[in-house]
Amino acid sequence: MIQNPAYYQMVLDTLCTALEDARPAVRAKAAEALGKIGDVAIAPILVKAFKDTSPEVRSSVIQALGQLILNEA
Repeated sequence: MIQNPAYYQMVLDTLCTALEDARPAVRAKAAEALGKIGDVAIAPILVKAFKDTSPEVRSSVIQALGQLILNEA
């Protein structure tokens, strides 16, 4: 996990903005990156992103949530 709180917040803000991009590939990569951060506090953001209309994005969200669960184990 990112140690600098200001940098961490900037990364989260950037990825959350990317989750709203018009391009599904960008949204999918943002979900993937959020999962790699490994912070369970991100789970609600990913759950909200699961409502995306793109199957590619939903698949990335599922994988990201799985990563968060594995990181907690």
